[in-house]
Amino acid sequence: MPKPMQSQKIKIIFRHRSLEMGGIETVLLNLLNHFDYTKYEVVLLLNYGQGEFLQRVPPEVKIVAIGEDRSSFSENKFLNLLQKITRRLKYAFFQRFPRKFYQKHQLLDFDYEVAFSHYMLQDVYNSRNKQSKKMYWIHGDLRNSGFTDVQNKNFVDLMSKFDTGVFVSQHGKNIVEKNWNVDLKNAVVINNPLAIEHILKLAAEPVEEKFRNIDFVSVGRLFSQKGIKDLLEAHHQLIMLGYTIKTLIIGDGMQRDELEAFIRKYNLAETFFLYGFSNNPIKYIQNSRYFVLPSYSESYPMVIGEALCLNKPVLSTNVGGVPEMVHHNVNGLLFDPGEKNLLQKMKAVLDDPSRQKRFSQHDSLAELKEKNNRIFHQIDQLFN
Repeated sequence: MPKPMQSQKIKIIFRHRSLEMGGIETVLLNLLNHFDYTKYEVVLLLNYGQGEFLQRVPPEVKIVAIGEDRSSFSENKFLNLLQKITRRLKYAFFQRFPRKFYQKHQLLDFDYEVAFSHYMLQDVYNSRNKQSKKMYWIHGDLRNSGFTDVQNKNFVDLMSKFDTGVFVSQHGKNIVEKNWNVDLKNAVVINNPLAIEHILKLAAEPVEEKFRNIDFVSVGRLFSQKGIKDLLEAHHQLIMLGYTIKTLIIGDGMQRDELEAFIRKYNLAETFFLYGFSNNPIKYIQNSRYFVLPSYSESYPMVIGEALCLNKPVLSTNVGGVPEMVHHNVNGLLFDPGEKNLLQKMKAVLDDPSRQKRFSQHDSLAELKEKNNRIFHQIDQLFN
């Protein structure tokens, strides 16, 4: 008797820049760890084969990089420059002649190609695989993409030409449709999934003694849009008012020197800590009283989901998709961006310690587990 035919795997290419540490990369990893690889064949096609998260990609996923990891470059200035130019030329060649690359890596027969950020829209649209369904995945407020208005308009025009697309928050979808006067009928809203069991495991790891009883913790890159300077100034005002508090920042970035100068100027080194990068920021959230997100722009921030998994009260700016996550005066407080509003909310919770207990008693973890199941069901439907 002939052998029964095995069902053919669904073949997906996820297109992204690199796997540097960040919220988008965390979402991508959560998706990759969700797939049943008896049913799916997945390729991760990167501009550059670098990033802290590369080692966390499931072994079943094939990683294909157009350019090399910069950490392998020579320390010799001339050779280093030559390697950078060569890497850039490789990417330019890929953009000009993608078919050759697709043929070399056997990518022409895949069912889906996913532009996992707006940066990848043009590359996926230009794919030489004309049979694949093209999908975009938009994570933030496109108005803050870092591109010009003309370039953003081009992104939106490209979205309308894709087969389908995903926005991680209703706010993100609404912004594009309202700002550019379009109706993206091909788009759906799928919130970011969380690796809940992994989060709870990381939360159980010990922290250094000096960081065991932190009042306010924030996690994010140090640049102006994240509002860390507002948090530092609010902290300073509270110290001046006589409050005994400690604030911890996990993350690094271009604003570090400015923040350190402020800390030195006002003698805050014993109460306001810039930890820098950490492989496990979650354990520091677990050992704090409140999680703070003072950003001026967000979409559906993973770090708030991680804090809520720990039933930590959240103080956050009322931006982007945050109100889709935090219930005001139930498991946290929302406020408009700015140092004065943040100071007001920090002072309010310090003056009324019962709020911490009340916010923590709301079972955000149970809510997120139920929501996670719905999200993964949506994702499975997306690729079927």
